[in-house]
Amino acid sequence: MFKYDRFLNEDKTVKKEFYKDGTRLEYYTMPWGAGKNICIGKEFAVTAIKQFLFLLLTHFDLELCNPDAKIPPVNPSRFGFGMVHPDGDLRVRFRLKRTQHEM
Repeated sequence: MFKYDRFLNEDKTVKKEFYKDGTRLEYYTMPWGAGKNICIGKEFAVTAIKQFLFLLLTHFDLELCNPDAKIPPVNPSRFGFGMVHPDGDLRVRFRLKRTQHEM
């Protein structure tokens, strides 16, 4: 069962400590988990993300809202977790591509 509130305490505040089998987990937000805690749906999820990106890039034209915008720096605290998140946003505009028979 999906637990949508698993990162919240009973009083709806942000939960900061997680336990498994009585042991406190040090890296509870590690994407996909690791070792015996690895996500069994990882390959399915990664494939779904790749399909989404393929469809996005083949069906939409993307452009930067501000052509002079710089790529946000990477958050170094996330190194080693499999994903590195930027410390900011890069705004883009998108529109549906015209098909060959519409031209």
